[in-house]
Amino acid sequence: MEAFAKIEQKKKLILGFFAGLIVLSAAIFGGYFYQKQTALAKERSELTATGTVEATSVLASFKVPGRIENLLVDEGSLVHKGQLLATLETRELAAKLSQAKGAHQAAVAKARQAQSAVPMTSETVEATIQQCQAKVAQAEAAARNAKQVYDRYVELHKAGAVSDNDFDSVTTKYEQAQAALREAQAALAQAEAARLKVQTSQAEYEAAQGQANQAEGAVQEAQSYLDNSQLKSPMEGYITQKFLELGEMLNAGTPVFEITDLAHTYVKVYISEQKIGRVKLGQKVQITVPAFPNKVFTGKVVWINNAGDFAVKKAVNEQYQHDLRSFEVKIDVPNPDLALKVGMTANVKILED
Repeated sequence: MEAFAKIEQKKKLILGFFAGLIVLSAAIFGGYFYQKQTALAKERSELTATGTVEATSVLASFKVPGRIENLLVDEGSLVHKGQLLATLETRELAAKLSQAKGAHQAAVAKARQAQSAVPMTSETVEATIQQCQAKVAQAEAAARNAKQVYDRYVELHKAGAVSDNDFDSVTTKYEQAQAALREAQAALAQAEAARLKVQTSQAEYEAAQGQANQAEGAVQEAQSYLDNSQLKSPMEGYITQKFLELGEMLNAGTPVFEITDLAHTYVKVYISEQKIGRVKLGQKVQITVPAFPNKVFTGKVVWINNAGDFAVKKAVNEQYQHDLRSFEVKIDVPNPDLALKVGMTANVKILED
């Protein structure tokens, strides 16, 4: 009986041990689960998201076709706005510019000649008109005198006071004076009609001036083509890609370099509509990347999209809420030491007061 009692006591001890172990395990797992739930709830409530490091980049290209003569920078080079990056062969462009300048000079000379012809033509025409006007005045005076004599002789001839010969002579002189007057008037009309030559001369000058202006435009165009044979940087940044090599042919608009502003990176994330009301412009942001797990980069909110997007994009960046709209938020991240690289995954935490 005593042995049986000892066995029963041992069973109770073992059962108690296992019961205690179960209670302890439940307490440990319960605490762990509680901590996980608490951390998960906190994570859900914080303004956190995941995005990608980006930077402004442009493709530098020539406006004109040609063959690359010089490449002055290479991948990785820091370039400044307006810096010369590459040049094209310019022999053909220089020849076209020379031709355009020659045509412009000829057009300008022709316009000057036409311009000087306008006052000369006007002076000649007006002088001729004045001469004709003087002749008309003389012819009118002679015609009046001849008519007076003729009218007197008509009465005398009717009275038989003058002979037929004398009357015929006066009649002839009268008719000759009238003919001379008509001739002088016709010459005056012709001289006055010559004023149209002045208008024609003025029109010729204006046409020549138009051709000179057109030729000047051709010079400017040729000069522009020649200037565009030099490729200059449109922004400050780093050459992140070179597409062509020395001596290659290219068309207008063919990219030669990619320039990226690596010193001024940014991250775009999507915040759910439940949280977007807590995000403000200028709000400070902490950014971490897997490449530097112990380093925190600082930034600020610089743009908030006023139009919501569907949750399909947000679902990639925020978990647990797939049925809400999200709003795009842009975060400016200074990168003076170029530690951040374009394409890195960025974990973003928007700080709240």
